[in-house]
Amino acid sequence: MLSPLQRIRSNRKIQLLILLVFSATLINITYFFLLMKENNKSIKSIRLEEQASSYTRAILSTIKDAELGQRGYMVTGRKVYLAPYNGSVKTLPKLQQTLTALIKTHFGQQDIRVMDSLNHTLAIKLEELRNTIRLREQHREERMLDVVNSDLGEHEMHKIRLLCDRLLKSFRKANDADQQNISATLVKREISVVLFSILVITAVLVMRFKIRKRDRRNARLFEEMELQNLKLIRQQQELKNLNTQFSSRNTELEHFTHIISHDLRGPLTNIISLINILEDEDYSKENNAAFKMLKNSSAGLFHRLDDLIILLRHNQGGMLLKEQVSLSQLLAEVKANYKMEIERSGTMIEADFGQSDEVLFVKIYMQSILQNLISNAIKYRDHDRQNCITLKTYREEGMLRIIVKDNGQGIDMDKYGRDIFGLFKTFHTSEDSHGVGLYLVKKQVVEMGGDITIQSAVGHGTTFNITIPS
Repeated sequence: MLSPLQRIRSNRKIQLLILLVFSATLINITYFFLLMKENNKSIKSIRLEEQASSYTRAILSTIKDAELGQRGYMVTGRKVYLAPYNGSVKTLPKLQQTLTALIKTHFGQQDIRVMDSLNHTLAIKLEELRNTIRLREQHREERMLDVVNSDLGEHEMHKIRLLCDRLLKSFRKANDADQQNISATLVKREISVVLFSILVITAVLVMRFKIRKRDRRNARLFEEMELQNLKLIRQQQELKNLNTQFSSRNTELEHFTHIISHDLRGPLTNIISLINILEDEDYSKENNAAFKMLKNSSAGLFHRLDDLIILLRHNQGGMLLKEQVSLSQLLAEVKANYKMEIERSGTMIEADFGQSDEVLFVKIYMQSILQNLISNAIKYRDHDRQNCITLKTYREEGMLRIIVKDNGQGIDMDKYGRDIFGLFKTFHTSEDSHGVGLYLVKKQVVEMGGDITIQSAVGHGTTFNITIPS
């Protein structure tokens, strides 16, 4: 017969299988949507590449039409041959503008440079066409033939063909890569479906086996229960015999309970009366020793509870993400939070974050570090001189160093050096000392892969040296 713990474990296995299938379903759906997103991105790229190829071919065809019209007019002198030229001149700038914008928005720097060269070459070619047509209109055929025979136009046309071919090859290559990406995405999707199907089938078979095994076990349990029922019937008579003995014992226990209740109620009543007396009588806090003890004990208890709550919240913070944190901005927030304490104590805070104002860190950790170090520097200041706190950053090889220095009371390192970052370790006689702040600072710095050291002497202040990977 299985124990209750074994039955609980068996049920948990089935629940874990169900959770596994649900998690696999969720992961497969998420993966499917990611693949679809990647597929849609490739399809969009293919459309853009096809559009760019179409515009490139249109530009090449248009400049050819313009050249054809120019040649017809040069040979015949009839204006009717200028129609292809005039239409091409009007259409070509729009095609160039559209293709240029498309390439600059969606393609790489190499294609952008080729497009710039194409635009420049087209401008030279159009100028050559306009020049020959103008010479023909002015009946300067000899000069026109000189321009034609210079092969300038043919050279620029050849260059235009080469540049268009380069663009078309680049678009075709990108198109082939996107097509392969789509094919790979489809293969990944099919593989994920197959793996998911295998996982679901396996989970269903395992669950079916577990359920059958549990049903057989339940049948055996019912048989055992029948046997136990027979034993219970035999033992029932014995229980009746014991009932009389238990009745007498219960009477004794009730009497004993009455005695305990009566004896405990007296001291509780005395405590309540003492509290009422302290509340009703008008004692001064300086002369009422009992009230001061009660107040100090309560305050100490609540402070310890607050510290424990802080530790629990820190330990339950979960995975926190690093981000670029501005030290000057965090320092401003800390100053705002401790504005009254800073003004009341006459504290002067100087900061030099010139070498590095930003650090890759968990923001709430860095805010807590600055807040604890500055609040400690204010709390344990030297009342015989103006309190001064200095913060400075240094850039080193692969590291960022943050220095926080004060001119406060200082700490006896020979006496407390080993326990300086210990939990609930205090080094001053102040009632506000709880021994949690420096513990949290050390824990947060180490958790972020950094380190912290301290230099201090009684009467000379304290310097904290924090190093963080950059």
